[in-house]
Amino acid sequence: MVLEVAFSSQSEYIVTYNSKDFVGKGIEKSFGIKPVNAREFLLEIGRIDR
Repeated sequence: MVLEVAFSSQSEYIVTYNSKDFVGKGIEKSFGIKPVNAREFLLEIGRIDR
């Protein structure tokens, strides 16, 4: 359901701590949606520094 909502809303990211359900499943390649955790997301959008 999370993937369907992300796809329907044209999201670029799925922010989750449950990465085992998303990472390595080809979601980024197939749907253009990158699964990340909260810290990775904040790094991606430039809200925190490395």
